[in-house]
Amino acid sequence: MSRTPRTLVRVLSGGAAAGLLAVSLTACGGSDTAGSASDCTPAHNGLTTITEGELTVASYDYAPATILEGEGVTGMEGDLINEIAKLECLKVTVSTSGGAGAVIPSVQSKRVDIGSGNWLRTKERTKIVYMSAPLWSDPQAIVSTTGLTSDDLEGKVIGSVAGNLWNDSMQKWLGDKFKIYQDDESIYSDLKAGRIDALVASSASANYRFKDAPIEGATVVNVKPNANVPQFAAVGQVMLPSSLDNDALGKALDEDIQKLREDGTIKKLLEKYGIDPSVGEPGAPTEL
Repeated sequence: MSRTPRTLVRVLSGGAAAGLLAVSLTACGGSDTAGSASDCTPAHNGLTTITEGELTVASYDYAPATILEGEGVTGMEGDLINEIAKLECLKVTVSTSGGAGAVIPSVQSKRVDIGSGNWLRTKERTKIVYMSAPLWSDPQAIVSTTGLTSDDLEGKVIGSVAGNLWNDSMQKWLGDKFKIYQDDESIYSDLKAGRIDALVASSASANYRFKDAPIEGATVVNVKPNANVPQFAAVGQVMLPSSLDNDALGKALDEDIQKLREDGTIKKLLEKYGIDPSVGEPGAPTEL
């Protein structure tokens, strides 16, 4: 699949979502007209969304989970959201701009209904958003050109994108040898140029990226538990965040996700983007 170059910006400002650009994509019954199809029966009656008849989604470009294309979002997570919208007879409206840091604040402030972009279930996020049932598991990995593992990082220059869960722990452990980047392109550029020894990223994202933009000798090695980085103790589970004040929507998402798992849709979406379908059976919900 050909893609335009993508930039991932993970600024952490709570107000980063201001001025989000809203664009729409119809996702009910395959119609290309605005609004839901008149003969569509929703899986859950009476759902309340920011805009009646629409499911507003905050997202950003983070392939293969989310791929912004024109006025819509695809990728394995984007496609899944479109399938959920079909079940609920809703039109998907995608809010972009502001980077990853705008997603959770937009959900909290009720500017959007749900967030998207490889968000993991964590204990801290239980306090601020409704975390959906897990979509799939997402192993994290050490990406290097020398085969480094999570046991080999001390004394090395290691990079990570801003906003990652493990950043504080790694900063304490590695000190000034730990570098935080604001976008995906810069960190991979520095890895390729040898300015950093390794980076920490989603295994799925790194492997998908290397299909289109390989780096000679690069390896993607899933992390192992490390006493210096508690976040490496377990594999994260990806979820769709929604507002704590809209419990009905959150529970509807849970049930829709379960249906799409049982009917094989999630397995097919993972295979479509070259992801091992076994991660689509993440087990009972957990939090990092």
